[in-house]
Amino acid sequence: MLTEIEGIHAVVLQVEGRQKGLLEGRYVEDLWGFFGLPEILTRDESLVGPPGLGKELRAGIPSWKRIDKLALADALGWGEISCGNTTLKRVSLTFDAGAGGLPTPAILDSLGEAGVHATFFLTGRFAESYPELVKRMAEEGHELANHSYSHPRFTEIGAEEARRQITRTEDLIRKITGLSTRPYFRFPYGARNGELVALVNREGYLSIFWTIDTLDWDASTTCEQIRSRVMRNIKPGAIILMHCGSPQEAQALPLVIRDLREMGYEPTTLTELLSDGT
Repeated sequence: MLTEIEGIHAVVLQVEGRQKGLLEGRYVEDLWGFFGLPEILTRDESLVGPPGLGKELRAGIPSWKRIDKLALADALGWGEISCGNTTLKRVSLTFDAGAGGLPTPAILDSLGEAGVHATFFLTGRFAESYPELVKRMAEEGHELANHSYSHPRFTEIGAEEARRQITRTEDLIRKITGLSTRPYFRFPYGARNGELVALVNREGYLSIFWTIDTLDWDASTTCEQIRSRVMRNIKPGAIILMHCGSPQEAQALPLVIRDLREMGYEPTTLTELLSDGT
């Protein structure tokens, strides 16, 4: 039986009573006809909403989820990215989650109030310490990316440990949210070289650097300094580095978003920033 559940944008293919896979609801109609499913499977119409409901619900899906991220990485040629599409007045708010998470709920509140989706680079240890926050990020439509397991300097560890750091975090995030962190990885401390960039590429990740470092990881950085640093250096395609553990960032974020919009910039996820805007 193929059952469409519009309310959660998912299709569950059940064979002998066991769940075999999930498929986003927006693909159902195309696949239903393309594979000739009406001839071989029964569709339970009682679980499908009234006509038009699917389109209304799909309109609420975050834009970045409509983009094939792996195809995008292929088009970009993998390697490393430090700036996005410069033809549009978009910028990406990216948050590294490697330390404390106490300011994170306020950061998520501000993003939600502003209607902004961001990209969160998560360490495995953060995910283990704050699984509910990671779930909340996913549930609220934010994009999840990989920031290693224990935040080591990759230039000081071997290739085998580097791969372990990446895969362990990928497995943790998948277990918590069902989502993959591919294809985005950010090196802790930005410590990398060409060989390490090639290694993460082979693991299925683009290396993501940044255009603007807010320096919010420094406890002496003030809210006003964060705002000033962003606005002095802002440009189309900028990737802005922020941190989930920064109380100053939590305070500055609503003002930064307001400042950006007043200058005509729209904050987006990394995927939207790297796409062609279509």
